[in-house]
Amino acid sequence: MHELRNLVVTLSLFLTLGNVQPFCQLGENYIWTNHIFAHIVNNHYELLPADRFQANQNIVLLCGGNAPVFSTICQSNGLFYPQLPKSNCSVEIQPYVQVVNWDSTCPYTMYKVGFLFGTTFLEIYRSCYDAKTMTAAFSIHKVYPTFLKSYRRQSWDRDGLISTADEALFTKENIYNRFKTILGDHQPYIASKTTDAFDRGHLTPSADYTFYKVLGLTNKYLNVVAQSSNINRGKWQKIEKWVRDLSIEHNDVLRVCTGGLGILELKDTEKKPIQIYLGPGKLPVPEWTYKIVTPSSGTKVVILMTNNGFEKKSLNPASTCRTVSCPTGINTDGNTFCCDPSDFIKRNVPNLTGSC
Repeated sequence: MHELRNLVVTLSLFLTLGNVQPFCQLGENYIWTNHIFAHIVNNHYELLPADRFQANQNIVLLCGGNAPVFSTICQSNGLFYPQLPKSNCSVEIQPYVQVVNWDSTCPYTMYKVGFLFGTTFLEIYRSCYDAKTMTAAFSIHKVYPTFLKSYRRQSWDRDGLISTADEALFTKENIYNRFKTILGDHQPYIASKTTDAFDRGHLTPSADYTFYKVLGLTNKYLNVVAQSSNINRGKWQKIEKWVRDLSIEHNDVLRVCTGGLGILELKDTEKKPIQIYLGPGKLPVPEWTYKIVTPSSGTKVVILMTNNGFEKKSLNPASTCRTVSCPTGINTDGNTFCCDPSDFIKRNVPNLTGSC
């Protein structure tokens, strides 16, 4: 009888807890919403590019025009109350790129990318960029745990910063011709005008977001470097996924700084080292790319990777990085290293001290 009573209590508790959901997950249809999801931090709105929300978390949805702010709460049963609107905004909030004045971290011009709601700027990321030389030094953004599929936008924005001729520097034909010009007609690196050699490598990745309206704003030239195609589509892509997985695993919002270091040098047909720019004095190819990943609590991680997709030998990063053991999940094969964070920042990007 005692065992039966315990069984009934246990079953009753199980059924009760079965209705408890510690989070609210958006459906995939919300990827395409034109609402801006935000929350209130220190009495002002901040972008909230998450697709899963904790129980009792308050979320607001913003539209343009004079539409009222829609506020809802994630309940413990996994549902929002009030229910999320089923229709889109009749007037959208438009994307906005804003120059940041007096930013000591950036030797060029710092741009904020996001949405302007009234007088409040809802930032997706910021990028330190020199439009004259098409040099993207670094970007800073936050990575939220996301669970929905991300769809990449194909079009790119010049934002009035570069010309259509500048944009064409990324084409396969231009890169092939450029290599012949600076390295010699018989350069051994790029076989033809149809060879994939360098990509528009995102600093802040589009796949770190799921809302299409948000992720589309990563496709800007102020947010890219010339990145070796086989690295960008291979080992670097796996590093980006590792960062997202880390955010999910620890249910944490990460602060991520991504950038390039140095200028890649390749030997011309006379064995002379030549710095690689994809245009005359424009669009330098970085020698290295890096990520500085800072969790809200825990250990900062610095990942350094070569951007030389033509190099088959192991490299020595000693001039740039005091190597340390990498966390689980980071494959150090193929000239990928983890660096002591304090030493790396002090030696390479002291301007980012305290920001990354």
